[in-house]
Amino acid sequence: MSPPFTIQPGPRPQIRIEEVAKRARVSPATVSRVVNGRGKYSAETRERVLAAIDELGYVPNTAARSLAQGKTGVLGLLLPNISTEFISSLVRAIAASAAEAGYDVLLSVRPEAPARRLVGRHNTDGVLIFGHYVHEADLQQLIHQKCPAVLMYQSSPADVPLPSVIIKNASGARAIVGHLIEAHARRRIAFLHGVSESEDSTTRAEGYREALAEHGIAVDPRLMRRGFDAREARAATLAWVREGADFDAIFAWCDHAAAGAMEALRAAGKRVPVEVSVVGFDDAPSARHLEPALTTVRAPTDGVGYRAVQALVDLIQTGKAERRIELPTELIVRRSCGCDL
Repeated sequence: MSPPFTIQPGPRPQIRIEEVAKRARVSPATVSRVVNGRGKYSAETRERVLAAIDELGYVPNTAARSLAQGKTGVLGLLLPNISTEFISSLVRAIAASAAEAGYDVLLSVRPEAPARRLVGRHNTDGVLIFGHYVHEADLQQLIHQKCPAVLMYQSSPADVPLPSVIIKNASGARAIVGHLIEAHARRRIAFLHGVSESEDSTTRAEGYREALAEHGIAVDPRLMRRGFDAREARAATLAWVREGADFDAIFAWCDHAAAGAMEALRAAGKRVPVEVSVVGFDDAPSARHLEPALTTVRAPTDGVGYRAVQALVDLIQTGKAERRIELPTELIVRRSCGCDL
């Protein structure tokens, strides 16, 4: 096994502001004004100072400046993991949006620890929290500490007045289940759901039930099983096949679960979509590369990241932000449902 990557500590030369001032033939106070973009100085002086900074490799003490200003210029991001392409896409969107707003991002992947111990006013200006992985007591503590916070993919509890950015899961689920019924005459539609604590999963389940009811189809509890990820979805689908369950379509609460269901159907000799249609939710980057390409619901991951950062920056800078932001979804029709595109 390869040894872990390490960086050997060593002495790091510290260039002092006085050295920059001497090189630029100005006072340390003038260097400070140029670095902070404040005060009066000539364009020629600014060019000399910047040239000296570049030649000497001077790094301003932003930590000290942040301490003096009471701001860190950092947004905390609390996640359960970074192992899925969905989370990776969200992180990229948040990092890009934060950079545009002039902030860095501090990532914490420790869902079992209280949020107040991970990120707070000692090292961030505010925190973005993914989903249901933080207890309500910790959210209340963040409010008590006056730490700006925004929830993503989870509505704020009634007694926790935090902004939240969510997507219209129920309408997306209704659209894709309705497509299976109306375009492909599927009536025995199985549903693979996620964990019960996930608002995304529960609201997609609501949309599934509503679509069936709108078309006069009774919900069959036997066709609802947990399929949180590809592994669970594969096992649940194989169980349905072994039991001889009567189903002609599978709606998976996320694309990774849909991929697991398709794998199980292939292993069982079932043809997708000829015998069983399979659809998902999220439109993960891999969805279009499945065989057949996956019909799914596009969830605006970039939009969630952008709006969450925007709301958090508003909270930090003005103390106010929109309480609830709901973003629309889009039905993405490919071949796994039975459409020949």
